Order: sequence, then C-alpha cells, then structure tokens
Amino acid sequence: MFQKIFVRWLTTSEHLETIAQNNHVSVRTLNNHFCGFWKHLPKPLPPKENNRILVVDGVGVVKHLLVALIAQNPSTHIPASWSFVARECYESWHSFFLTLSCNDVTPKFVVCDGQRGLLKALLAVWPNVLVQRCLIHVVRQAKLWLTQHPRTRAGQELRCIVCALLKVRTRRQKRRWLRSFRSWMKCYQLFLKERTVNPNNPKRWWYTHRKLRATRSLINNSLPDLFRFISDCSVPRTSNHVEGGINSRLKDLLRIHRGLKPRHQQVLVAWYLATKQGQKPTRNFH
Repeated sequence: MFQKIFVRWLTTSEHLETIAQNNHVSVRTLNNHFCGFWKHLPKPLPPKENNRILVVDGVGVVKHLLVALIAQNPSTHIPASWSFVARECYESWHSFFLTLSCNDVTPKFVVCDGQRGLLKALLAVWPNVLVQRCLIHVVRQAKLWLTQHPRTRAGQELRCIVCALLKVRTRRQKRRWLRSFRSWMKCYQLFLKERTVNPNNPKRWWYTHRKLRATRSLINNSLPDLFRFISDCSVPRTSNHVEGGINSRLKDLLRIHRGLKPRHQQVLVAWYLATKQGQKPTRNFH
C-alpha cells in the first residue's frame, strides 16, 4: 500500500499533505514508510518488440552530476529504455545503445538532436541506421546565432529561410526550400568570406560574419539527415516525443519536488519512466 502511495506522490503533482489526509495517516507516518523505498531504483524492462523507430534524447536530472538518457517508441509514447550517466558523451551513449542492441533492438530510424558523441556512438553500434535530425533543434540553434533581429540583410534573409524549414512537409516544398538556401549561399558567398584584421597585429584576422558562417555550416552538416520524414511519413520530424513529452514532465516533477537529494531525484525519474512503461509497485507494506 505505502509503496503505491510513494510512487503516486513522486509521479504526480499531488501534495503529500493531501495524500496523507486521503489515507487517514500523518505526513510523518508516510515519510517513515518512504525511507525504505528510496533505496529501490526501478530498471527498464527489456523491449517486447524490435522498435523500428527510436527517438532519443538526454535530460538533466542533477545539474553537472546526473543525466538520464531516454529512448522512446514514438508510435506508443512508451520509453523503450533509459540509463543514468554523469554526462552526455560518446562513451555514455555507446554503452546505452549497446544495451539496447543486446536486447535485440535494431532500429531503422533514430530521431535525435545531432550531438556529435551521440551520432558517433549511434553509427558505431548500428552502422546502417538512418538518422533524422530534429528540425526544432536545428532551427533553435540557428535562431540563437542569428538573433531575433539580424543587422545584416544576409542575416535577415537566412533567418526567414530557417523559419521556413518547419513548414517543409512534402518533396516539392523540400526542393523549393533547398533552392532558396542554395541561392542564398551563392548570393552571399563573397560576403561570408569577409575578414576583420586585428589593428594591433595585422597578421591576425577572423571572419567578420562568424555567426552567419556557423549557421550555414549547421544547416549544411544537417542536410543529409534533415528530411528522412518526407520519404517515410512514420518518422517524426522532431524529438519532441521525448523532449516535449517525457522531458518536460520530468522537469516539472523535479521542480515540484525540489529540495530532494541527488539520489532521490534519480529515484523520482526512474519511477516516472517505469510507470510510463507500465510497471507497477510490487512490494506491499500495510
């Protein structure tokens, strides 16, 4: 009984005082019973079927200390697996994907934010996997570099092209968008090569429009994996299934239960993901 109450308290926004009142016990009694449950960390169940498409992302649990790597089936919105690591890097993603592979998971498509370590680990474990870069991540980063009101005409035009990326749905729209982007690159080719020389040291220089060049490189590097969803409509355009679904709810729960110890925050995240998988508390203390 008390473990079910514990999990319900962790995974909902219901206040402990309200839960205690509804169960006719004191808050102190609940906290005493909860002590043992903090030691149990639910683990993901092995996937029941081979997920053809996976959406993967990482969410910070404890700042600079703990990150949860999450893989989800976009059609069912159920976590396929998760893992807790110190930080997002090649080694942590490789270990996570290797665990999935050992459970006979071989996805055809993986939707992700395109982090370098993630992509490298992905191709190391599944060399034939097709990647769909999250459009929202690309647009968000590009807008951050371009700013809301670019000062140059080139920046203003590129920002319009970036914003139009989210409207691409068909092959025809894709071709039209690519033409506009390539036309922009051709038009401002010399502009992007402009250099600024250090007045104190003429031998030192840098590109004048570094943010524009960075945005151009971001889009160019993303292009091979930007439009997989057009060829296969079952592939999501974004990783919002994790980021806007599971991640946002996890962040809400961590905010609601702020003040928990790092280990307790990890237990909260694990139980939330376990309940999304359909796991139920099995131990019964009454």
